[in-house]
Amino acid sequence: MKSIKIRNIHKEENLKMVAEIKFCLPVGKWWFLSPYAEFPIKMEVDGMLYTFSTVEHYYQAMKFYATDERFNTILHLQNPDEARLITKTQAYKINRRLDFDKHKFDIMEKGLRAKFTQNPQAAEMLKATGNAVLIKSCPVCYKCGFGIGSGQNCMGKILMQIREEVLSS
Repeated sequence: MKSIKIRNIHKEENLKMVAEIKFCLPVGKWWFLSPYAEFPIKMEVDGMLYTFSTVEHYYQAMKFYATDERFNTILHLQNPDEARLITKTQAYKINRRLDFDKHKFDIMEKGLRAKFTQNPQAAEMLKATGNAVLIKSCPVCYKCGFGIGSGQNCMGKILMQIREEVLSS
């Protein structure tokens, strides 16, 4: 899903034109913004260093401790959607990391930051979004995304924050 719209934003007494970039899956011009985009990240988890194929793999694996066999299963899945879907099964809904729900947005932010700091190509593409408002526009995602217009767009906000950090480094 991709689209670009122009909207007016009032900022510091000046009316500026700002683009909106909407993304969801790793397809189209904005594919790299998706947590499904294949940019490997190295992350320390429970004292050990692991390489995850995508941010989505990292996020889903973090629902479990590294000593849990389900963590290892997610780590080695080929497809990020498989990583997401397996955690919806009954066997993956029980005995999760106790603090996951409390820290899930921090986990997503940490994974996304790693993606754009460890992968120079991804960082350059993020910089190229300029000052566009980044909107995760998946119709079923209301916390990380914008849903159908009433979501919180947490992922878009995280990406814009990381973009500012990358631009200033």
